Amino acid sequence: MSLSLPPTTEPGAVISATRCGARTRAAVGFPRARRGLIRPEQQLARRRPTTAEFPRSRPSFAVSVGSAVPEPGPEEVSVADVVPDIASIDDSLPPSRSCIESEAYLAHDGDGNAHGDEGEEWEAALLITGTAVGGGSLALPYFCAAGGFVPAVGLLAIAWAALLASSLTLVEPTIRVWEDNPSVAVSIHTVVETYLGKLAGVAAGVTFWILINCTLVSQLAKCGQLAALATGVAANGGAWVWATRFGTLSTAFIIAGAAFRRDVGRINALATTGLFCSFAAACLAGAAGISADALAKANLLLAVPALPAIMQTMTYAEAIPTVVDMCRGSRKKIRRVLAVGSLGPALMYMLWLAVTLGRRDLAAFGASGGDLAAKILADGGMLGAATASIAVCASISTLIGCYLALSRFNADTFHLPLNKGCKKLLALTVLPSLVLAMKGPELYYLAIKFAGTVPVAFLWGVLPPLVMWKQYDGDQKLGVGLKAILAAGVGVSLAAMGYGILGFEL
Repeated sequence: MSLSLPPTTEPGAVISATRCGARTRAAVGFPRARRGLIRPEQQLARRRPTTAEFPRSRPSFAVSVGSAVPEPGPEEVSVADVVPDIASIDDSLPPSRSCIESEAYLAHDGDGNAHGDEGEEWEAALLITGTAVGGGSLALPYFCAAGGFVPAVGLLAIAWAALLASSLTLVEPTIRVWEDNPSVAVSIHTVVETYLGKLAGVAAGVTFWILINCTLVSQLAKCGQLAALATGVAANGGAWVWATRFGTLSTAFIIAGAAFRRDVGRINALATTGLFCSFAAACLAGAAGISADALAKANLLLAVPALPAIMQTMTYAEAIPTVVDMCRGSRKKIRRVLAVGSLGPALMYMLWLAVTLGRRDLAAFGASGGDLAAKILADGGMLGAATASIAVCASISTLIGCYLALSRFNADTFHLPLNKGCKKLLALTVLPSLVLAMKGPELYYLAIKFAGTVPVAFLWGVLPPLVMWKQYDGDQKLGVGLKAILAAGVGVSLAAMGYGILGFEL
């Protein structure tokens, strides 16, 4: 078997087998086993690439792959030629991925099956924004009304910082697993299992499945309610029940079909753009009625119980594997996408809370336990129309992000092809949440609150520090200070889980 590569040095040069990390200029790097994950002999065996043809415009010659992979032993090896410097190679490839395989992967643009299609950076950022700003935004005033606007803004800042830190922690482990497994669809389940073992992987997989389906159930239930309101059916009796069920059913199949399209990134971008415009319209419509006295009212003790719902509403880490696909494993792009894509939702939520909690009539209604979103929709007017548009666009974007994440998880767990032609994958992705959502709109708040108690805290609070601990320990970079920070993160997340469960029971 041979690999066609452009010449860069004289044949017969003796070079060192070094880490294949930064862009290779004068050395051939061979994969070094990650401590505690893959043994060196396994790593060498799995890294023999297939034949790859580079552009014919470059002079090339054949290099035997068999001769390029040495037997474990001396650090100094002789090879005929070296891997070229290609500008498109990421500057920080991990040590577990061989440079030869990286070149072949770039030349063929991935396998086109397990890994998704490449996307623009702005599309990936909008996917994060759309996943974080979902139909759950309508529930925020309901959960935050008792505590007031100012404490709610503080909780938003805490949630944004915590979720961004958790997501950035998962970037490197996800990329490493993604690069090591070009033939499978990588999900959070695979990442956790790789670093923490099979039992932890199963726990992560089950929790992730529950979280995504809770999100889907809440959004589908709300979409069913919106569809019934649009028909003008009276909110009681059998006609209302069947109208909501028909709306839920239609939403599930339409959005799931869009999520499996190749241009899903652009569809999501349109929904997110509509979401931005709707939020702007709502702010303009509601700004005139905002009262400084209403904004100043605060009760910290009553505000704290809203944190799980805020975390659930703002979560987006389930989209990280999809973003890794779209950015083709570029660490700089992925981190930039996460930071920029998650900042917009935090600002939008703050403005939305100002519009809803800053109006005396709405604040009083919400403090009494009323459904603020339902009241705004029922009152109509420009604010009601903008709120309805927010609900539709946000639900579309969140449903797309959830269907993408769940389809990847199912393909990874059940070893299925990641494409719309797989009927089993479609059924596993769409049907469970759809069946539950048919119960009715009353599941909207219940599903959001439940998901924010245990699944969010466990998946994005407990597991990321443990994964990072294992990764840095394997890389021999785990210092005392980092240990203390990661341990504190796990402890706080466990405490939040306990508090959330207690609050949910009460």
